[in-house]
Amino acid sequence: KQWYQRRVRGYKFQQFEGGIRTPAFLYSANQDILAVRGRTACYVHISDWYSTLVEFTGGWDAYTASTGKVPISELDSINQLELLITGELDTCQRTEIMVNIDPVRRTAVYIKEDFKLLFGNQWDHAKCKTNLFYPFNVSGVDWSIVQLYNITGDAAETTNLAEYYPDVVQQLYEVILLFMDAQEPLKCQLPDVDNSFPNEVVPFCLPWDFPDGVTPSWATYALLD
Repeated sequence: KQWYQRRVRGYKFQQFEGGIRTPAFLYSANQDILAVRGRTACYVHISDWYSTLVEFTGGWDAYTASTGKVPISELDSINQLELLITGELDTCQRTEIMVNIDPVRRTAVYIKEDFKLLFGNQWDHAKCKTNLFYPFNVSGVDWSIVQLYNITGDAAETTNLAEYYPDVVQQLYEVILLFMDAQEPLKCQLPDVDNSFPNEVVPFCLPWDFPDGVTPSWATYALLD
């Protein structure tokens, strides 16, 4: 079934707009802080809130002074404060988003400007198996299923444009491959009590899905120690 969340397709845990387009708003009693009212069509990724809130609370110099830590290098987080407060940017700062690469469900999704490219069966509900490694390479995605949408004009993702824009499909496909080159294999494993991943023993990040769809309690983790 093609489920829709209001006017957009899909739901939580999916890569359709219904699963990744999240409402967010700012409020302040100080009218000087939020001088603009309305909406923005610019992309604001969840990671952007980090740099934005750092800037809002004094910037990186204040961050270093209060924490004793230097700013993180090569941080994929864009300061969107000017956009959110004044709305006076001529162009959007973030124009691309690497939404997800999932070697378990064998899907990949990338957004660039108006276009969103999806590979693989987006309705697949496969779960991680703890005895398997899932490599981040060309074998980790089902490239035979291709969907391309103009999410600016078609937020409900009703019209697949892949056959009409093969050059866009190829361009975004190549970007996804570049992201794959930088990833380690994924293996499902229960986190331990004291540490988080990645660590020296398990040098890769872990998903938030577990066998049978059940997330163990911290009491269960303690029993594993």
